[in-house]
Amino acid sequence: MSNKKHYSCNTSFLDLLFNMLLAFTALFVLSFALINQNKDISKSSVEVKAEFIITMSWPDDMDNDIDIYIEDPLENLVFFRSREVGLMHLDRDDLGFKNDTVETPQGIMKYPYNREVVTFRGFHPGEYCVNVHAYKMNDKRPCPVTIQIDKVNPNLKTLMISQTILETQGDEKTAIRFKLNKDGLIESSNTIRKKIIGKTKQNAFEIPSSQ
Repeated sequence: MSNKKHYSCNTSFLDLLFNMLLAFTALFVLSFALINQNKDISKSSVEVKAEFIITMSWPDDMDNDIDIYIEDPLENLVFFRSREVGLMHLDRDDLGFKNDTVETPQGIMKYPYNREVVTFRGFHPGEYCVNVHAYKMNDKRPCPVTIQIDKVNPNLKTLMISQTILETQGDEKTAIRFKLNKDGLIESSNTIRKKIIGKTKQNAFEIPSSQ
């Protein structure tokens, strides 16, 4: 009689363990599925697509505030006072030495490069005009400015590099004008001067030269 009771008790205990194992396995599979789903949602929500990157740079040892202006075929104009317009976005307004240091919880970090970057999330076929402007020149030497155009998709590829020289404060020059076709390829380019500072689709502002 006691042997039967002992066997029945062990069977119940084993059944309980088996059910607990099944429940734990089901919860694990469900959790894993939810984690993967959240990863997919997070990835799709934060993934940013870029088509082109246009970089303006000038010598790192020159304490000048040089600004980039880009006008697209729809006459949208991106620059330091309009940093996101149409499909274009100015990532950083470089002021020369003035904003080269940043305070962080780990201490002061230095960004020793003179560089402004504009990204295109997409593009319109037609002509783009890239102008550079000497907003403030603390260094009195002529300032060489380089424009680099990179295509991001499907692979990173440098399409063009153009160089120009800004002579004095307030100087504005057209660094490059280029025409994109519907496939995102440069059909033609030139450096014919086009003044775009002070111009928007609404003609709403005027940018004076710094004194």
